[in-house]
Amino acid sequence: MKKGSDILNREEFLRSLMISKYGSIKEFSRIVEIKYTTIMTMLKNGIGNAGVDNVLAICEKLDISPEILKEDLNISELERKIIDNVLNLSDFNKKRTERFTVDLLNEQNSKTILSGRSTAAGAPIDGDYEDAQQEIIVRNEVPRGADEVVTIAGDSMEPLLKQGSQAFVHYQPTPDTDGQIVIVSIKGDGVTCKRIYREDGKIRLKSINEKYEDMVFPAEDIRIIGKIIIDQKK
Repeated sequence: MKKGSDILNREEFLRSLMISKYGSIKEFSRIVEIKYTTIMTMLKNGIGNAGVDNVLAICEKLDISPEILKEDLNISELERKIIDNVLNLSDFNKKRTERFTVDLLNEQNSKTILSGRSTAAGAPIDGDYEDAQQEIIVRNEVPRGADEVVTIAGDSMEPLLKQGSQAFVHYQPTPDTDGQIVIVSIKGDGVTCKRIYREDGKIRLKSINEKYEDMVFPAEDIRIIGKIIIDQKK
C-alpha cells in the first residue's frame, strides 16, 4: 500500500501537469487565459471550489478528461515522474512509448499454462501418449481458474467445442453439477470430453452432437480430470 506522502491529490496532479507541459504555472495561466492568482487559488483551496468554466478550460489545455478530477488520484511519485517524462516527449516518441507500454502490459498479463495434450470428443484417446505431449507455454489470455489448455480431437461436442479448437480446463475430481462438461479418464479406454451424469453407481457420458450415443460405465471406471471452462462471451 502506498504511504500518504507518496500520493498526489488532484491539485498536485494538475500543478505537475502544468509545469511539465508549459514550464511554469505562470506560463500556463497565460496560455489558458486565466489569471495566475486564480489558478494559484484553485491549486491551494481545491479544484472542487473552482468555476466549471475554468476547470473545463484547464482540462482542455492539459489534454485530460474532467472525469479524472472527481476524486483524489492515487498516483505515486514514480508515476508522476513517468507522466512528466511522457508529456515532454515529441509526438513521435510518445507513439513509440505507447507501443512499448502495450508490449510491457501484454508481457505482464501473460501467464504460463500447461498445453500440448488433446482430449477426444468422440472415442477416447490414449491418455499416456497425451501425457507425453504436455509442455508449459505462455498465453496472453488465460481465464481465472484455468490449469491447462487442451485441443479438442473429434466432433462429438460440436457446435459448442469444435474439432481442432482449444479449451481451458480447471482440475477438479468431481463435477459441480450433472450435465457439466468435463474431461474424464476411462479405465482401459483413454481420455474423452463429455457432459457427465451420475446415475445409481454408474456414470453416463453424453455428447452434444446427436449422432453420438451415450456411453455408460461403472462409476469406479471413471476418473474426472477437470471441468471445461466455458467462455460466457461466446
